[in-house]
Amino acid sequence: MDTLIFAGLLATWYALVRERSRAGAVAGWWVAALAAAGLFAFLISGNLSMGLNF
Repeated sequence: MDTLIFAGLLATWYALVRERSRAGAVAGWWVAALAAAGLFAFLISGNLSMGLNF
């Protein structure tokens, strides 16, 4: 998940450096944020179903 977050931030930085549209940079950030949130929810639900506690 850390790699996904880092890749999303790197892609957003690259879009800003190359002076792409701001909407494209924000969309890339949201895609990475939603993917990370989905993976985190999957991790939590899987661990809880195995009886692990947090």
